[in-house]
Amino acid sequence: MGFCMDMNVRKLQVGLVMVALVSVSGSIRAKADLPSLDDRKWVGCFAALETKLYEFSLTTQGKGKLEVIGKKGTPIGHTLGISIEFLVQETLPDGKVVTKAVRADTLESPQPATLKPENLVIRGKVTGDAEFEAYLTEARGTISVGGKLLSPGTLTKNPLRFGIRVNLPNAYPYENGKSEEKDSKADAKKAAKALEEKTKNDRLQLKFTDGKARKQSLTEAVDASSAEVNGPGISALSWEVSTFQDKKILLVASENSVMKLTNGTAKPMNTGFAVTWTPDLAKDPDTKARLTIDVK
Repeated sequence: MGFCMDMNVRKLQVGLVMVALVSVSGSIRAKADLPSLDDRKWVGCFAALETKLYEFSLTTQGKGKLEVIGKKGTPIGHTLGISIEFLVQETLPDGKVVTKAVRADTLESPQPATLKPENLVIRGKVTGDAEFEAYLTEARGTISVGGKLLSPGTLTKNPLRFGIRVNLPNAYPYENGKSEEKDSKADAKKAAKALEEKTKNDRLQLKFTDGKARKQSLTEAVDASSAEVNGPGISALSWEVSTFQDKKILLVASENSVMKLTNGTAKPMNTGFAVTWTPDLAKDPDTKARLTIDVK
């Protein structure tokens, strides 16, 4: 009986130690990530915003997402969510640009989690320990983000710059590529015709930093990173596709900042592409440059 009691005591002690370890681990994690909202819908988010046109959230690990509200008054679908992320880019001697991912365990903010994001400041590090500071606020339904590099960490050999990437999704995730999968030419032609009908009013309009504008095809295969698409740099972008139910996405780079498009390989832009915004700190020492994101 004494042995059983001793074993039970040991088990109890081990259990208490495990509970303590889990508790400590949880507290460390809570301190490492950004604080979380208590709101049931937004648990795991540091900031969230609900409007008649979209829902926006920023997780405790620094990942942003915007979902357009459809005609039924609810988000139109998770596959059509627009992701927003902070990053630091390193330019190598051969001109290649390498993106350094944010380390979620380094994120912190002097402000509490909120459902009304206003003048939020977020600090963190990327791989290589380069440190950045990001800004986020909302005014009259428009999201405004910006930021700057604070220190290079161990990345001292090559030029670094802070940036924000907006990933516009595949507008037709269930239709794109369907014509190639059809067994017969007739079925393939029918699928292509159906997609053509859906996309006939889609628009991607670009305004360049030199004031010129361009209407970019969404259905022709193109290398989005090419000089032909980006020109001297993009200052404004309007993206409108039928799956967004009469809503358009507007991105605007303020003075002393610029946007550039990429899509990995040459393909139609309606299969998705990324917009990377970067400020020019040499011209903007006070860090006033911003990227605004809006839904109309």
